[in-house]
Amino acid sequence: MAKAINVKVARTKVIKALEVKVQEMQNAQMNYDLLVSKHESDYSDWKNKVAQIAYAHLDSVKDKQKTICVRNAWHNDDNIRVDVEVEIPKDKLPAEPEAPKNPFQSQGYGRNYIGGFEDRLAEIQNAIRVLSMSDEEVVSTSTYQSVSRYL
Repeated sequence: MAKAINVKVARTKVIKALEVKVQEMQNAQMNYDLLVSKHESDYSDWKNKVAQIAYAHLDSVKDKQKTICVRNAWHNDDNIRVDVEVEIPKDKLPAEPEAPKNPFQSQGYGRNYIGGFEDRLAEIQNAIRVLSMSDEEVVSTSTYQSVSRYL
């Protein structure tokens, strides 16, 4: 059976480490937001390229490779909606841009739930406020254990 670790850590060091972690998280979230906006732009460009290829390919495909559906536009009686589906070989299309992975994706459920960026940031900032109000020079092992999951 493993023995419990009994360590006393300076309160100021824990606060400093949490503040550094907050800054790292904010930088990671800012980078993720930039990557998402770039991906949205790249994805829009990709869809336009695919539409151009499909339009150019429309006349050359056989009837078995395209489907045309005509129907009324439900939101406007003056328009007709025409849906055209075209089968195009994948090798003729550009590669679809990959979406960036969210570094702060919420996960788990119940007791093991870990929230997204805002939830994690709020918890860390709350821990910093509580530790800043303390008069103790060191934090106990149980306090450090509950705070260490953020580091």
